Amino acid sequence: MRSRLFGPEIQVSRAPRCGWVPGVTTNVRLELLTPDHARPLERFELANRAFFAARVGDRGDDFFEHFDDRLAARVDENREGASLFFVIVDGDGEIVGRVNISDIDQPELTELGFRVAEHARGRGIATQGVITALDIAATRGVKAVKARVSIANLASRRVLEHCGFDNTGQAEAPKGSSTTFMGYRKDLAGASCSPSSDPS
Repeated sequence: MRSRLFGPEIQVSRAPRCGWVPGVTTNVRLELLTPDHARPLERFELANRAFFAARVGDRGDDFFEHFDDRLAARVDENREGASLFFVIVDGDGEIVGRVNISDIDQPELTELGFRVAEHARGRGIATQGVITALDIAATRGVKAVKARVSIANLASRRVLEHCGFDNTGQAEAPKGSSTTFMGYRKDLAGASCSPSSDPS
């Protein structure tokens, strides 16, 4: 059974939220990653592989060859409370984005990551997903979250800034990426996660 965390069908009590982004599409929902997402998630990653590779580096063939094993490991992390791995699902049941907050059980390592399908850009989906995921993380006791993004990825940098992240300077690039990355950080304790009125 899937756990739905935002969308028109979901009651606010299921997922505490700081606020909604003005003008954002509401025909999407955030769901905790489960085995049921395997094939839609694989389609999402394959369809957008080149798009993502140009921005953060390619995951490599090994990622797809062992896709189900990797998904099972992330589902286990969700169940154990070690991380929060989400997918963003549209009204047709297709995955249009991901939001991950990894290592919530290790405060010094807790990190946000997100990606949205190329065709779904510009609708505020990433911002909405990040806002909701951060709210959920805060209810799990997470005090601060780091993030890093390619200096050339202006859309993702805007999402972080709209969600209240502070730029912390140059950061180590993920494995497989040759681009320069910037680091960001947001303190969740007592902070509002409502972004500005210019969603990305």
